[in-house]
Amino acid sequence: MPSQYDTNLSQRRYSQVAILLHWVLAFTMVCQLALGFAMPRDASGFAAFQLHKSIGIAILLLTLVRLAWRIVRQPPPPLERGFGGFLAKAVHWGFYAVLLLGPLTGWILVSTAPIRVPTVLFGVVPWPHLPVPSSLNEFSEEVHELLGWVAVGLLALHVAGAVRHHFILRDGLLARMAPGGSSGLVVALAGLIALAGGATFLLAGGTSESARPEPAALASAEPTVEETPEAAEPEPEATPTPEETEEPSAPPTWTIQPGGRLGFSVSNGGEPYNGRFSRWSGNITFDPEQPETAKMQIDIDLASASLGDGTMDDMLAGDEFFSVSSYPRATWRATSVRRTGPNRYTAQGTLTLKGASHPQSVTFTLSGSGLRRSVSGSATINRSAFNIGGSSAPGLDTNVSLDFAFDAVGKEN
Repeated sequence: MPSQYDTNLSQRRYSQVAILLHWVLAFTMVCQLALGFAMPRDASGFAAFQLHKSIGIAILLLTLVRLAWRIVRQPPPPLERGFGGFLAKAVHWGFYAVLLLGPLTGWILVSTAPIRVPTVLFGVVPWPHLPVPSSLNEFSEEVHELLGWVAVGLLALHVAGAVRHHFILRDGLLARMAPGGSSGLVVALAGLIALAGGATFLLAGGTSESARPEPAALASAEPTVEETPEAAEPEPEATPTPEETEEPSAPPTWTIQPGGRLGFSVSNGGEPYNGRFSRWSGNITFDPEQPETAKMQIDIDLASASLGDGTMDDMLAGDEFFSVSSYPRATWRATSVRRTGPNRYTAQGTLTLKGASHPQSVTFTLSGSGLRRSVSGSATINRSAFNIGGSSAPGLDTNVSLDFAFDAVGKEN
């Protein structure tokens, strides 16, 4: 039995609170490392990125509690002196540094990203961004990535030290941090952490490239659409013949019925994102037999845009995308309509969105007859023409597809 160790101290255990915080932080950190290295870099990693942020803030708060408890309740004296004791202490304080600086640099990284992705902890608690300059973004990203690899190294040293104390020195040290006092359980838990650490490295693919999804790729879903060519010149009207003495009847006015759909789809890093507007309305005067007399206006409540994810929906309303607080509505007005086939039409018009106006064509088809019709159609909008997403979203497709379908009931004028 090694004489340089005070075996009586091996019976002195950490407090139950310290033991609980130790193991909760240990498993949380391992999960965080595995998630950080393995989550996809494209838009498909959005949910994983949100979870990564939530776990990071949880680690930061738990570490502050652990440090506060250490001040209030001093830990047992160290068992080992000399170089071994120095190394053990260095590893422990290294963990504290990583557990604090890792979440902090991640927080700075999110706060300085070109696209501000809102942070909602575990989808419930909103978390603010730090008021720090955007110039810290690149530096915080490099440090954050480096700290991930430092954590992997510290984890390996910590597990190796635990194995050394239990199987080589046999000094009972592990019993001091074991739940229930079972050093055998600690060995099992340490082995599980070692396996998880190995899985983390394998998930990392043996590369040091950060797996953090690009903020632009995560900022997915703006309905943006392709700018269309200038409105076509209206077709010249035929010269009326003497026989045409009657004035044409006024086109019917149509009321859009409840239950219609106005949806959009955009690709982000090759992954399609589908959303919809839940509030929109229109004023339509249109005769299917005389489309050139049409008058159409569609108003869209931009705050009603949804991709089915609360965080993404907040992003859509933000300044990088729709800037709903300044531009709450989008409006499309038709300037000309022409028939392109049986019950098929193309409307040239102007789309006003986020303070900009550009020509925008819409194609649609009719079904039904008389004053009860079903309408379906589509358009492609160029988001960059309206400064939606800007140049900070390289993973987001420039073109956004818009589709709509609704029933309408007409009234003769």
